[in-house]
Amino acid sequence: MGLGILDDHHLEHVPGTSLFNDDPNAAALSAYEGFDLGKLKHAKGKNAHIVLVPQPSDDPNDPLNWPKWKKHMIMLTQSVYGTTICGALGPLVSADLVNIAIELDRSVQALARALGSALVLALALATVVWSVMSVKIGKRPVFLMSTLLMFAGTMISSYSRESSLDVLSGSRILQGVGQAVLEFLVGASIADIYFTHERGIPVALWNLALLDGINITPPISGPVIENRGWRFSFKMFSISCGVLFLLQVFCMPETTYHRKPLKSENINPQKVSDSSSNEKKQDIETISNEEPSTPPVPPQKTYWEELRIYNGIYPTSASVWSLLMRPFIACCTPVCLWASLLYGVAITWLVLIATSVSQIFSAPPYNFSPENVGLTYMSPFIFATIAAALCGPLTDYVAKTMSKANLGIFEPEFRLILVAFYAVFGSMGFFGWGISANDQDPWIGPVIFFGLISFGTTIGCSAAIGYVVDAHRQSADSALGGVIAFSFAITFFINDWLADRGILNVFGIVGGITLFTSLLTIPMYIYGKRARSWIHRTVRMDEDETTVVAH
Repeated sequence: MGLGILDDHHLEHVPGTSLFNDDPNAAALSAYEGFDLGKLKHAKGKNAHIVLVPQPSDDPNDPLNWPKWKKHMIMLTQSVYGTTICGALGPLVSADLVNIAIELDRSVQALARALGSALVLALALATVVWSVMSVKIGKRPVFLMSTLLMFAGTMISSYSRESSLDVLSGSRILQGVGQAVLEFLVGASIADIYFTHERGIPVALWNLALLDGINITPPISGPVIENRGWRFSFKMFSISCGVLFLLQVFCMPETTYHRKPLKSENINPQKVSDSSSNEKKQDIETISNEEPSTPPVPPQKTYWEELRIYNGIYPTSASVWSLLMRPFIACCTPVCLWASLLYGVAITWLVLIATSVSQIFSAPPYNFSPENVGLTYMSPFIFATIAAALCGPLTDYVAKTMSKANLGIFEPEFRLILVAFYAVFGSMGFFGWGISANDQDPWIGPVIFFGLISFGTTIGCSAAIGYVVDAHRQSADSALGGVIAFSFAITFFINDWLADRGILNVFGIVGGITLFTSLLTIPMYIYGKRARSWIHRTVRMDEDETTVVAH
């Protein structure tokens, strides 16, 4: 038992458990065990001492061999601009929810279901389908199709007429189907073009872009809604989708590339029995030592050849049916079930908060305009940015300190320590939000608690997602898809719950559930290693992975 984590008795080496090492070649030592690292390809310049993981091929069309400017262009297009748009879609008109409900002659609860639940449902289901398509036909056509769907959905929303809630709900479904790709596939694109030692900053920018897209949108859309109406916000978003589509067409070639696995050079001759002749033994040794013929290097594609949208069906060993079933299988594993309760519920509470913000601040004694309602989101924006900046150093510190105490062995369960931030700041924020909003305290009170919720949720969810990736290392995208799908079930009824029970009662219960789900981390920490062993031994989801951690 290491620091309270129970040992596994089935596997000698449980996936995820590793030696903690500050050596930049630690990933290479793990990935290329048995290889002479000196004979493998290294980085260039000041990083010439680092062994490249994964090892690039000799093909100039291999995305790992692309020049840095090209990689950064793709990263900025997808990880920063595209993901910011993805985050902005959910709260696009949340600052004016009450007035939109009045205009459409519907309840706030019905409108919240049309704008929120429909979006989340479409996103969850589409994640499953898009993940299969990206494995079979590549990422480029999937990204382009998804952006077109977002564009079409927002155009329909921008021209929806009075009392057309069904049309608005249908347009949100289209938007959710398109948004799903930017929720999960960007990480796989980062893994396609960057080596392991280069991925830290791109992944951090991707996560920060998603969080900032969510929180910075209401302060921007609020003044737009107040001066031009809520439909104009959708028109502006459709323009952003159009720009993204053009950038994807001309600045984002296909990043999917299948490399042949490395074969060890240390091939021992086949053992021969004593009765075998020396000639036979010599023949076997000669065959074993022959160098395999090197395939010819293909010519480098031209710019226009790289812009081809469809590159055929990629060879995969997994069937379409097995790929479709992966997220649902993942939901049944202990790690994903725990993460769904923590991450899925936390994200659902943010939907609930978005619904209540407009109701609280649009009514007396605040009487905020849509512009001022939007400005309340500056608090979670600032707190989430601080939390995102702290996540990396906190994770490194915890990993280093606990691994040292554990005789140099790193366990993924060490990440779960950071859930304590969610338990403390998240529950404090929810309790405080409910009490201060119910008592109609000065606006600064609930706004600060709103920020604390965002702070705790950002750190806690980052720890949960990191743990899911470590446990399902070869199938993280499918696992994350299962986690996202879980959250829809709650979003469908939370708005009616808020209307029936009131702010104080609902957020008192939310705070209690937050504490309860956080406490479930304790048994997950204790039995996590055994859970990872069980997943590896019984759940088969490792074929044709397309994940941010894939080597």
